[in-house]
Amino acid sequence: MSDTLMRQWQMLRLIPRQPSKISTSELKQRLADEGFETTPRTLQRDLVRMSSIYPLLCDDRDKPFGWSWNRDANVHEVPGIDSDTALAFYLAEKHLEPLLPRTTIKRLEHHFKRAEEVLDQADADKGNPAWRNKVRVLHRGPGLENPSIDANVQSAAYDGLLRNRKLDVVYLPRGANKPKQYELNPLGLVLKDGLFYLVCSMWDYPDIRLLTLHRMNKATVMDIPCTVPDEFDLDAYIASGELDFAIGGEIKLKARTSNQIATHLEERPLHKDQQLTACDDGSYLLESTAIDTNELRWWLLGFGANIEVLEPDYLRDEFRKIADAMANTYS
Repeated sequence: MSDTLMRQWQMLRLIPRQPSKISTSELKQRLADEGFETTPRTLQRDLVRMSSIYPLLCDDRDKPFGWSWNRDANVHEVPGIDSDTALAFYLAEKHLEPLLPRTTIKRLEHHFKRAEEVLDQADADKGNPAWRNKVRVLHRGPGLENPSIDANVQSAAYDGLLRNRKLDVVYLPRGANKPKQYELNPLGLVLKDGLFYLVCSMWDYPDIRLLTLHRMNKATVMDIPCTVPDEFDLDAYIASGELDFAIGGEIKLKARTSNQIATHLEERPLHKDQQLTACDDGSYLLESTAIDTNELRWWLLGFGANIEVLEPDYLRDEFRKIADAMANTYS
């Protein structure tokens, strides 16, 4: 009896959700691969019996016939999904949806729905408002609208990355009047501040480029393997500061900060070697390694008069000119 139960449970796990399907012969082979030998007659009898209990469907429009779960069938879990797992699915739906392929999101819809049911039920049992009405995730800065991305372009970019295939892309560079055609080697995809950056190289050149998906008018996957530059590593590329719009390499930043900013930097250090030294006037001296990028400048400027750049000299001169220009603007 226990062997039969285990075989039937494994059989249910192997049956896909519509529109996919699996034939009885393939199901028999998959079960055999996992150590469950059975006859076609027994397997067919199990399927018919289970279809009277669970929302299983047999597609007999053409041979070989195929079995699948109903498209709208509820998710069955053993053990049942707990609140921690439900929370993970809920957050994944809200914050990973832009990054995942649409086909993946579609396949996970039932898990997301089940997660919401578990979270709602946990609160309802205690007479409280739904958990998902009590938690929000906010992002720094004004709520800028994200640019729209052509669904076919996004699908092609994901497909090219997954299959390691070149992309034929029609792209409108910033400031250009007409789009241009490129042959790209997709190497990575990065979502930052609502923008999708395709890390890639062009044709057979080793130079790494960043192209935004929303500027692609058309993208087609080519049946040609990607040319990957020697020793390319996505994490190392990101760490180099290129996605922060790098200007130079590492610098030793020295700045005078207010007490409020020092407290912020104690909680979220700029670098692992960061040092904050209290000064007699109540300010703090910040010393830290940093990557020389435009984003570093925007970050420093965001603190206004609460930070005074002391070194390197050229960066202090830049900020002095910016301050003078702003004074003229507002005078």
